[in-house]
Amino acid sequence: MARLLALDECSVTLRNHLLRSLRSCDEAVLLPQAERNDETGKFKNVIFRIAGAEPEVPIDILSPEWYSGVSAVRVDPSKVRKILDDPKERAAALARLRDTIPSQMSDTNTTVGPDLDCDPNDRDKTDWVAGLDSPSAFVGLFTAEHSCAPDPSRRGLNRIHQATWLVCKAGSGLAGAMFHARLVGALKKGATLEEALEKGDPGPAALRRVSLAGARNRARILELAGKALNILLMDAVPDQASSGRYRCAVTTLDVTVNSMRRIEDDEHGKPQFQYTTCVDAPISHGLVTLSSPGDGLVLFLSPEGDVRYALKNGVARCAIPFSTLRIASDKKVLSEACMAHRGKTDAAPAHPDHEFVQKTFTWKNREFKERPDAPNIEPLALWGTYDHEYHTQRFSRELGVAPCQTVRLRPYAVCVAGIEPGRLRGAVRSA
Repeated sequence: MARLLALDECSVTLRNHLLRSLRSCDEAVLLPQAERNDETGKFKNVIFRIAGAEPEVPIDILSPEWYSGVSAVRVDPSKVRKILDDPKERAAALARLRDTIPSQMSDTNTTVGPDLDCDPNDRDKTDWVAGLDSPSAFVGLFTAEHSCAPDPSRRGLNRIHQATWLVCKAGSGLAGAMFHARLVGALKKGATLEEALEKGDPGPAALRRVSLAGARNRARILELAGKALNILLMDAVPDQASSGRYRCAVTTLDVTVNSMRRIEDDEHGKPQFQYTTCVDAPISHGLVTLSSPGDGLVLFLSPEGDVRYALKNGVARCAIPFSTLRIASDKKVLSEACMAHRGKTDAAPAHPDHEFVQKTFTWKNREFKERPDAPNIEPLALWGTYDHEYHTQRFSRELGVAPCQTVRLRPYAVCVAGIEPGRLRGAVRSA
């Protein structure tokens, strides 16, 4: 029987799913808000230790969203003052974001992210498009107020400071999908995890490529968003993996989720791999976790106010939760949204928080020729598919973030990826 360790209460259903999937040589650590999505079968906020030399690897625990995460750039509020102060400028900024950032949800002919294949120097062979690759992806401006000193070396001068962040959540796109297909194919043929990742197919070069693909995609999206928002003099550098064909924003923080890495300190001397479906702190620069879309994100700074913080929480395998609990299925929420839009009027808008959503978020759903008059349904996360974040107060000591400064980033002008075209087609037919 596999070894399970939970920092919070674990439901019987989740426990049984894990025990059916894992082998006796594997283990799983369940962080607060750990869950399994019944619609997709994906695990969230769980850290797996998988035996690398044993066959019959538990394929069903692996998610195709390899090396997704969040990247952000801290922006001087003076550079976006017009957007912050003028409602018309804010609406215009949202429109520019929607028109500038490509999304696979709005155009099925668009494929985002770099190719997994590369030349002998790990550089791109072909051009690629940066953009939002999943329904949960977004990019936009977030605001915050937090207490800090104007000079980090001086104590006793703390006061409230205004902060503005340009934040992007996205994944590795094409590279992640190709890596997942090759890895699962090799494992189904009987390969061990060590053979697949270090000797055979997909191999170490593919693992290196996919491990960088998500961060590269997000950095390019942030650079595009900075231009769309007219943020002057935002730092950017050439993308070396593309031989300088593209420019990437210099990110202040970069958090990685759904990562795979070899563990060198196995006490039994056997190869092990850690698959982390939450924030993998050792390979991330900074710590951030999501709340519900309207509530924003939670950023953890060091006691001195620095983004980099050496997380130490041995029981939790140097990880913290990334997403919050799902409280409603996409199918159920989409059905409710369609019902609400059927009776929509100017006096009685469909969304219960219509004014806030319209002035804060923008999105671009796919358009269907058979229904040009179909309602522009809001992304499902904006209808309440996820709960708000709560673990920072209850489990801060266990997660190792008790000494950190907690900064809550609130959405201000954010472009969200639209609804999955497959789900939306059925909805607009019945709307």
